[in-house]
Amino acid sequence: MKGKSYFNEMFRKMGWGLFVFTVFLLVSISLMAEEFPVLPPSGYDQVRGDTQKGQIVNISYYSTATNSTRPAKVYLPPGYTENNEYSVLYLLHGIGGDEGNWFADWGGRANIIADNLIADGKIDPMIIVSPNTNAEGEGIGDGYENFTNDLINCLIPYIESNYSVSTDRLNRALAGLSMGGGQTFNIGLPHLDLFPYLGPISAAPNTYDNSRLFPDGGAAAREQLELFLITCGTADSLLSFSQRVHDYCASNNIDHTYWLIEGGGHDWNVWKYGLWNFLQMAVEAGFTSPAVIEPRSAFTKIEAESYNSQSGIQTESCDEGGQNIGYIENGDYVVYKKIDFGSGATSFQARASSGSSGGNIEIRLDSIDGTLIGTCQVPATGDWQIWTDVECSVSSVGGEHDLYLIFTGGADYLLNLNWFLFTSDSSITGDINGDGDINTLDYIVLQRYLLGISDYVDADLNGDGAVNSVDYLLLRRYLLGIISNFPV
Repeated sequence: MKGKSYFNEMFRKMGWGLFVFTVFLLVSISLMAEEFPVLPPSGYDQVRGDTQKGQIVNISYYSTATNSTRPAKVYLPPGYTENNEYSVLYLLHGIGGDEGNWFADWGGRANIIADNLIADGKIDPMIIVSPNTNAEGEGIGDGYENFTNDLINCLIPYIESNYSVSTDRLNRALAGLSMGGGQTFNIGLPHLDLFPYLGPISAAPNTYDNSRLFPDGGAAAREQLELFLITCGTADSLLSFSQRVHDYCASNNIDHTYWLIEGGGHDWNVWKYGLWNFLQMAVEAGFTSPAVIEPRSAFTKIEAESYNSQSGIQTESCDEGGQNIGYIENGDYVVYKKIDFGSGATSFQARASSGSSGGNIEIRLDSIDGTLIGTCQVPATGDWQIWTDVECSVSSVGGEHDLYLIFTGGADYLLNLNWFLFTSDSSITGDINGDGDINTLDYIVLQRYLLGISDYVDADLNGDGAVNSVDYLLLRRYLLGIISNFPV
């Protein structure tokens, strides 16, 4: 009995100890999970000697909104590589400012803030683009109002054509200060299909009326916003504009965060606090990490809309299912990175249409003026959704390349493109994807067909006139070394 009492007492003590330790651990974890928005720690905007530094690049792009070349600054994170696709924040300055304000030592220090947060693992590497938001020019009444056209139709396509960025809306954000805060409201809310993360800071009187920001009563905002952080100082004379939008959101069940910085004025302290919080909250909300670009086989169907970058084109619904690319004019192009041509391709096949007189598809490697390996002609088909198969030969090309499809022709819209692929002269039984080799890639292609994920493949390995599980087992036995040839 004495021994049993001893063990009961030990268990009682250890049990309470374990309970206390568990409670302590849970409290510690909850305290470690930082709640945003908060005031940043000391040194958040200071250069640290042990931190890798990003690069600020000066760019010029042609704007059809101003009929002129316009400047912008681009922050590339430490370790930027074209093997990854990055998220992009478009960061807007205030009235009378320019594209350099957010990166200036006397200004926003956005590059330093981003460098430190990336080094601390608080945010993923991302690209920050700071344009000049006064898109003025001859015959333009209000350059700040005209900036909407410049941003959407000129700057974003330039960035997506010249840098390795994701073109998905979930990888694009918009924030700004003062006049740029108003522009963030004015551009972002009516274009939530482009910007699901919005960070207006100290918004100025240019902020649209609520009826213009929310013409549908807030339905789109309730459905499409991923993050809406409205920031302002309590001592800011322009507080009423942020307050008005906040009040509307609160009354209409629109998810948002309204952060008032006690005693904060209309100054860089407030604006930098807002940026530091917005960057971290956006990442928490899904402003995702860089995606590694995986190689794609040239010999399996590539959907035209799955490009990595483009210039000039748009996507639309396709009558054959999914989407196609369209509204293609002379000189427009699309880029598909890391296309694997295996041991060699000899022809190009595509599904195309044209409601005009047609056009040409120049097939080039690695750059817009890279090696031309073929030109495919697309004839008139009578309508933009009447599709036909087109084909042309290509110079023998092997290995891995970035593929550029450049569209040329007359003055009208030229053609639509649904999908394309390459083929080779190889007739090796079992080489299902046509890359000149029999390997696990062929196994995956056949598996996807049998699961109903992809279209028909020529994989009748036993010669019975059907592609089925028997062929799948034969290919598996071949890859395992059990058989050395197929019964056809």
